[in-house]
Amino acid sequence: MTDLLPEWVGSMGIVLFGLVVVMTIAVGIIIHIRKRKRFDVSKISITDIDQMSGHEFEDYLYVLFVALGYEETFLTKKSRDFGADLLFRDRSRRETVVQAKRITEKVGLDAVQEIFAAQAYYQADKAVIITTAKKLSEPCMKLAAATKVSIIARDDLIEMIRCFKRGKVEEAQDLVELSHEEIEYNSDDSLDDVDHQRGFIKAGDYFYKL
Repeated sequence: MTDLLPEWVGSMGIVLFGLVVVMTIAVGIIIHIRKRKRFDVSKISITDIDQMSGHEFEDYLYVLFVALGYEETFLTKKSRDFGADLLFRDRSRRETVVQAKRITEKVGLDAVQEIFAAQAYYQADKAVIITTAKKLSEPCMKLAAATKVSIIARDDLIEMIRCFKRGKVEEAQDLVELSHEEIEYNSDDSLDDVDHQRGFIKAGDYFYKL
């Protein structure tokens, strides 16, 4: 009996080793499937997007735009993009610059300023902001109207994703190419009315006597 023990222990060792190998392979396959699912644009939801970094959101939008038929889509360099994260040509052949804002707070004035500057830099026909934010600040909306910058906010982004997943490509494209929103504004409201006295000009602590 004792003579058979080493042989039995050896057999069990081989079986255990085999089980470890099989389990390792199985775990690897599960991880691979989950990883593919995580990065498969056709399976990504707004909840997944909320977990992305800013750069990941840019990469996601690039793949989404190409999948929607915008073959002339380009990512800008991460370090020096001059305010634009993507460039693409729409169905009317208009070159469009896109700023991706993966944020939860309100979209502010700076986003419009940056993408409008990028539109000039890249000599684009149109500028678009795509954001996960639910709200836009009032100054942001006014400047977007003045500069004709289109903003695709959270609800439109969710609808765009829904249309894409259901194969409604043209409806998704309509949302991508949405026109800018017209907002009433008066630029004079942004001017500071400084009182002038005869023979004396003053602003803050600075003055000049005529």
